[in-house]
Amino acid sequence: MSYDYAKIAKEVIQAVGGAENIKSAAHCATRLRLIVADRSLADDEKVGEIDAVKGTFFTAGQYQIIFGTGHVNRVYEQITQLGIAETTASEAKEAKMDGKNQLQKAIRTFGDVFVPVIPALVATGLFLGLKGALLNDNFLALFGMSNADIPNTFQVLVDVLSGTTFAFLPAIVCWSTFRVFGGSPVLGLILGLMLVNGSLPNAYSVADPSSGVTPLMLFGFIPIVGYQGSILPAFVAGVIGSKLEKKLRKTVPAVFDFMITPFLVLFVMLILSLLVIGPLLHALENVLLVIVEYALELPLGIGGLIVGFFWSIITLTGVHHIFNMLEISLLASTGFNPFNAILCMCGFSSAGVCLAISIKARKKEIRAIGPSATVSALLGIGEPALFGVILRYGMKPFLLSCSINGVAGMIAMLLGMKGTGNGITTVPGMLLYIYTPSQLAMYVVLALATFITAFSLCWFFAVPPEVMETDKAAKKDAPRPAPVPAPFPDVLGAAAQGTFVPMEEIPDPTFSQGVLGACCGIDPETGKVYSPMDGTVSQLADTLHAVGIEAGGVELLLHVGIDTVEMKGDGFKSHIKEGQNVKKGDLLLTMDLEKIKAAGHPATIMVIVTNSDDLASVEASASGKLMPGDPLMRLKA
Repeated sequence: MSYDYAKIAKEVIQAVGGAENIKSAAHCATRLRLIVADRSLADDEKVGEIDAVKGTFFTAGQYQIIFGTGHVNRVYEQITQLGIAETTASEAKEAKMDGKNQLQKAIRTFGDVFVPVIPALVATGLFLGLKGALLNDNFLALFGMSNADIPNTFQVLVDVLSGTTFAFLPAIVCWSTFRVFGGSPVLGLILGLMLVNGSLPNAYSVADPSSGVTPLMLFGFIPIVGYQGSILPAFVAGVIGSKLEKKLRKTVPAVFDFMITPFLVLFVMLILSLLVIGPLLHALENVLLVIVEYALELPLGIGGLIVGFFWSIITLTGVHHIFNMLEISLLASTGFNPFNAILCMCGFSSAGVCLAISIKARKKEIRAIGPSATVSALLGIGEPALFGVILRYGMKPFLLSCSINGVAGMIAMLLGMKGTGNGITTVPGMLLYIYTPSQLAMYVVLALATFITAFSLCWFFAVPPEVMETDKAAKKDAPRPAPVPAPFPDVLGAAAQGTFVPMEEIPDPTFSQGVLGACCGIDPETGKVYSPMDGTVSQLADTLHAVGIEAGGVELLLHVGIDTVEMKGDGFKSHIKEGQNVKKGDLLLTMDLEKIKAAGHPATIMVIVTNSDDLASVEASASGKLMPGDPLMRLKA
């Protein structure tokens, strides 16, 4: 299905309270993330009716609208073209932390460090899966070959592809930690590389008694080794190192900062990492890994049952970020990730429940978004299904999914299922299990069983009654506002005394390119702005630089000045209020042209028909000098 993304963007802005309510915008793989000034101004129901929207929720200080992959980036592009600023890193961090306690803030920060590492681990996991599938003796025997027949050059290339990420994992983690905690990422990268420098005894070799490699011993009791595949030492070194750098930046004289600060950070942190942080935290890391492995290997698959049942609940709280480190540590130390098998089955369960609801539903909205949300879940992106369908009309489908997740997780642990990577699940996650035929077969069978069971149980027992109502039945008793008659304005009048400016000559690309709709401008000679048509004031910006008027199916926006939103209302006065009926020629605003000029902003008044795409034609009909009310634009419905 094709969508008009420009129209969707305009509808999103209007539904969340207008451009003035949106501080900035960003997006991830599935969601448009808006930092809004006032959450209460966002109309969830109105947003949910927009094409391609699969659900909404407010979390991490952001109003998030689920569009799904392939749509969200296009909507975001249109949003930014309409003048919404891109979210900066500091804004995003401030929004995420707003209202959270110290534990939640710590977990969120932890996630910010490890999430950027996941793509590299996904690629490495795929390489490991392919290596296990293609270079095992069972597969090679089909062609009358063995590992001895594989050229050494090819094996070296495969080892480089599958081993580099874990060999230099501390460098990646240290870089990301410096980045999150405000240090210089390049210093974090260098410090991390020092921890795996080839001059140090390799951690993998030290762990292998047959290698003959032993740690360097300082003072006879402090072991000094490289930290290949280690997480905690690099993370803590990154936290302390970034804080040390920021402290030094404030205390070292500026003339010496360029040389002294990097030298001291690297020197102090290398000594501290090798002598204190590394030995202590590497031991702690090993203890944690033993505990995790023990929990997952509990009798009767109890560990998988617990993790599976609570995984969707954990995801809702945002605490799931902490599992990234556990998965990465397991991969680095053992080469396998049993967590992934549990999470994959959770994805198939969500997809089955979502599909059952969407097929059985009679509500048009659910039937429209349900199938695409199911496909997203099967591709490893579960938010559209979880927030757009499963949680939307009650807890019964969600709790059913959680229960199936637990049983599937328990079976996965009983079967000994383990992936070769992390970060991908469900259908794409199958690639992490191709290293042996038995793992792949177990994955496929359990995935099908989980999906079918979730679909069947939800179909018979958990489809919410609300989705079984047709839209007509749900709305038949809803009060309908009395329609306000308004004539179609064939001719728009000039909004001010001044000189006509054609659309392409307006000094702002948002208007000159018609991003908001067909328009034209007036360079004002006085500070008075008048209504170009009869209608109702649909919008009045808090900063008083913009007014929306609707009449007869025409949506009009008067935008006074370029970037005058930065003046925050200084120099502007309103003579109307939202919801007020106005006549053509009524005084709407007065503005101080001298203040606008002093602030460095053009005072051009733009008259924009924001829904011009819905009209047969919109043509400018003016030139030269204008008086208020003179013919400005001609419209045809």
